[in-house]
Amino acid sequence: MKNNYFIATIFMILITSFPNAYGLPGESVVLDPTTGDYVITYYGTGAPGDKKNKILRQVTIVPATKIDPSIQSAFKLQRDGEIVYSYRVTNGKKSRQPLVSLLFDPVTDIISASPLPKRYQDVNPANVLQHIAVAVSAISTPEGWTGRSTPSRTGGLRIGWSYDELINEKNERDGLLPGKTQAGFGFSSKDIVGISMAQMDGNAPHESYIDGGPSSLEITKLLEPLVQHDYVTRAAAAPAITVPTPFNAAVLIDRIQTQMHSWIAMQLLDATFSSQLDRYLTAAADAYRHNQPKAAKEHIQTLRRMLKKEHEDADRDDDKEDGKPEGKSDNQSKHMLIDRLAARVLDFDLNYVLKRMGGDKDD
Repeated sequence: MKNNYFIATIFMILITSFPNAYGLPGESVVLDPTTGDYVITYYGTGAPGDKKNKILRQVTIVPATKIDPSIQSAFKLQRDGEIVYSYRVTNGKKSRQPLVSLLFDPVTDIISASPLPKRYQDVNPANVLQHIAVAVSAISTPEGWTGRSTPSRTGGLRIGWSYDELINEKNERDGLLPGKTQAGFGFSSKDIVGISMAQMDGNAPHESYIDGGPSSLEITKLLEPLVQHDYVTRAAAAPAITVPTPFNAAVLIDRIQTQMHSWIAMQLLDATFSSQLDRYLTAAADAYRHNQPKAAKEHIQTLRRMLKKEHEDADRDDDKEDGKPEGKSDNQSKHMLIDRLAARVLDFDLNYVLKRMGGDKDD
């Protein structure tokens, strides 16, 4: 799979599409190819047409994308039906910044002492501190980091961690240094596994304007995506599929199939191979709908064999990192039909269906 897809930041888009962007005459957003930083030339506060305030100024924005991280996802089904998700993050040796944040957005749900709000309109201002406390206790957080959960703008939860150790009077954070690994991130959920694009930030100074920032609408529009998409992404496993209540195997397979289709755009799944998988997923769902569990099990076993043919270890956890090339034998000697993480996730979900239907006894 094309792992460079995962560096999905607006900065990379600017570099490849239009490295220099302009607002009003004299205003510009220009990439410095040497440093990778952006030089912003802008009019200060006050109306652009006001001669008294029409002074061009400059500021440098350092993107938080000068990192080359990888992430390892682990997910294990417990006897009580809960799934434990855990993550280990490595900041690559070629990174030029410490890594200071990890974010999943969205996550369908996690297990907590009380339900966490999944829409902003559900947040009661009087209970904010209680929500924060519940979220903190529900999230596994390594020492030196702070975990949090807020509603996602797309529905569900926005779960993240930030490095919180201060090292100097400028309020700068050292974070996870290049070449270092941090484990201990995680949570539990009753929702089964899908794939999310985990967002990670490097330690970059916040932009500092002399006078509060640009006042013209044109340059502000150019700067907005730079600030909002200032992160690097990697594919990771996360809760994404709600298990129907009461349990319905056919409905769950339909949901697994919908989740699987989203991997094509992520470049984790070949479209033609997806069509081949669809044939057996649809057949398995139909068999369960017609009360033919033996036929459904056979279709699921066929699917798992197809995944194992692509990745022999699709049904096992190990120390390989997700979102990174797996080695010459996997990536360069043959065309990959499905990414290893995607194969692991799909195999887990299919086996989950078998377990819930009592059909995994002879696996």
